[in-house]
Amino acid sequence: MISHIKKSCLFFLLVAGVPLFALTRQEFTQRERALRDAIRDIAKTSDSTQKLALNSAFAAQFEQTLRQDSAFFYAFDSIPYLYKVASADGLVRVITWNVPIPGRQEYFGYVLLRSNAGAARATLHALRDKRMHTKLVEGRVLGANEWFGALYTKLIDKQHPRTGKPVYTLLGISPCNNRISNKKVVDVLNVDSGGQCTFGAPVFVKKNRVTYRMIFEYSAEAVMDLRYHDGTNQIIFSNLMPMYSQLRGRYETYIPNDAYDAFRFENGRWIFYESIEAPSAVTVRRWQRSGRSR
Repeated sequence: MISHIKKSCLFFLLVAGVPLFALTRQEFTQRERALRDAIRDIAKTSDSTQKLALNSAFAAQFEQTLRQDSAFFYAFDSIPYLYKVASADGLVRVITWNVPIPGRQEYFGYVLLRSNAGAARATLHALRDKRMHTKLVEGRVLGANEWFGALYTKLIDKQHPRTGKPVYTLLGISPCNNRISNKKVVDVLNVDSGGQCTFGAPVFVKKNRVTYRMIFEYSAEAVMDLRYHDGTNQIIFSNLMPMYSQLRGRYETYIPNDAYDAFRFENGRWIFYESIEAPSAVTVRRWQRSGRSR
């Protein structure tokens, strides 16, 4: 295993001194193969210390590659375990992955931001998973260094009707790996005029309560649906309830019932609607076949 770590570190040393310029497709392909092998080494390793050391080497390799011109547009499709989403306006791309450690999950990611549609190079922001150490996460903006770690499955582009600024909404899964509960999250990615990014905004309105993000926690034995439906302009999700009424507030006991709720984008905010018309059985089966994690 030490040889794998040395190999990964050697690759990083070789590319660290390479100046930033537009790599050819062949050069990107060569780097992609090395990254693919590196992340597979992480998955094969059972020792937690070695797993994290390998991941550090992988992240260093990946960051150096993402800093190259045109990396924003390169698919990286052969690298397993990566979750990749991008905005329809071509200005934002978010790549996330996780490393399972006994008793917990470690999350990692990068946000790539282009200043305009003609920019070849993107500004790169590394995400630092601090969800286990950050308090009151539903009520405030979080910086990239205090990110609520998740694997993002969808980026929804909206525009604020008054300011005209984009509202980038992220849907993510955040398995706890504690064998008791799992989490899913709906968050907002903010990009300021200086090209910095933060997460969270007071745009989720649920029964006269406004929050900066929505976090759903539920039993690890259950499957919760969370999906954006473009046709109805809604984020649709399973209604969660405790297995028994006396367990209310113990979210590790929450499971979906037969109802669905939704957030609908209205006047720059996501407004909660309770007990919407349930998706058809065919739609639910299609969602389940799409391979979404619990």
